[in-house]
Amino acid sequence: KVEAKQEVILSAGALDTPKLLMLSGVGATEKLAEHGISTVCNLPGIGKNLHDRLWLNLVSTRKPGGVNRTSYAIPPEALEDARAQWIRDKSGPMAAEYLPFSIAYLKSDRILDSREFEDLEQGVKSFFRAKTTPNYELITHIPSTKVAAPEKYFAVAVACMGTQSLGQVTLRSKDPKEPALFDPSFLSHPYDRRVAIEAVREALAFLGSPVLAEHQDYIVDGPEDGSDEAILKFVKRNGISMWHMCGTVKMGKPDGRETCVDKDFKVVGLQGLRVVDMSVAPMLPQ
Repeated sequence: KVEAKQEVILSAGALDTPKLLMLSGVGATEKLAEHGISTVCNLPGIGKNLHDRLWLNLVSTRKPGGVNRTSYAIPPEALEDARAQWIRDKSGPMAAEYLPFSIAYLKSDRILDSREFEDLEQGVKSFFRAKTTPNYELITHIPSTKVAAPEKYFAVAVACMGTQSLGQVTLRSKDPKEPALFDPSFLSHPYDRRVAIEAVREALAFLGSPVLAEHQDYIVDGPEDGSDEAILKFVKRNGISMWHMCGTVKMGKPDGRETCVDKDFKVVGLQGLRVVDMSVAPMLPQ
């Protein structure tokens, strides 16, 4: 048994912090009762308000003669040589073909002029219109598992920003060894669907630009066509978490309906307990 003389500071992340709190009896009473856990503090917001970013990548194979970023991985000894060179002087294949990324934070008039954007709250729209608020992110030269070495490829990742879909974290059981259940509810909000569609559309246009298309063989996995429906189907099939979770132990005003911690990171309704990880962030930083 371990006891604290002053305070306990919890920092286990946006998935495990709400899990530990619920296992300790801090959460929505009815949800805790489902697992036979007695309520210490009834906080309905614990595990709610899960924000995350949807992420997926598009991969094109390259024609002979282009840069082969996977050549050093086959055979295994070539990979070991590349690692040794990188450790020795930060040069070689790993410096040129694996580590460098190009990242662009972009806005889209097609998003800002859309019905889905117009339906957002006025304050949200004002924030998203700001010049420094991106709608999505494109990341090039990323590694991908869609193509097996030694195939030559070029991959572009799409990350959706300004997520409006809200998920939740719940307990699987009262056994602390069991991982929590989490559902980000990706694409449940119409605005997020519009952002994903336009972001993928931009990535396809990028891959189709003359300087890249010249060396492109074929798209490994992509939408059947350029329609909204086909792109959304592709996103649903390929989208995964970017692991930018936050919001599940939400910081807010004292009278907030789902407030879990106050401005000093103290858990509402308890003494001597603070949470200091991204679970307290009420929304994803842009």
